[in-house]
Amino acid sequence: MKGRPFELLVIPEKDGGYGLELTQDALLEKGSMDVVHRLSSRLRGIQLKVCSEQIIGALKRNGYRAGDLGPKRRAPFRIDEESGVKLVLLFMALKPLRKVTRMEAIASEVRRMEMEEAYYWFSKCTSPNSARSLRALRILLSEE
Repeated sequence: MKGRPFELLVIPEKDGGYGLELTQDALLEKGSMDVVHRLSSRLRGIQLKVCSEQIIGALKRNGYRAGDLGPKRRAPFRIDEESGVKLVLLFMALKPLRKVTRMEAIASEVRRMEMEEAYYWFSKCTSPNSARSLRALRILLSEE
């Protein structure tokens, strides 16, 4: 878990495509070595296509090749904290959207986001009752 607290899992689909599920490791208790996976977000379809460049970039920064990502992949990708935080924001912000131009604007802004800002929004958007925070993030990033 140390150094790479996120896992990116490939979820094969019936049509031969795939979706992705991003989970975050969390300790059950402080000082404990028992780890539980907490679901962060899933993404598929057009939303996944819009942010595929950022996903591949995160994989490369974590020692994987672009060709490692595909529907036949069974082993999870271990992702470092900085890459994972930005991917979670991206997944959560894009998931409910249908308008491609808005998705592209959000993806572009998350890519440019400084890590301090990314951590701030990550804490807001992953806390209980985060619907308002996610909406605020979408409005801020897509200027709508």
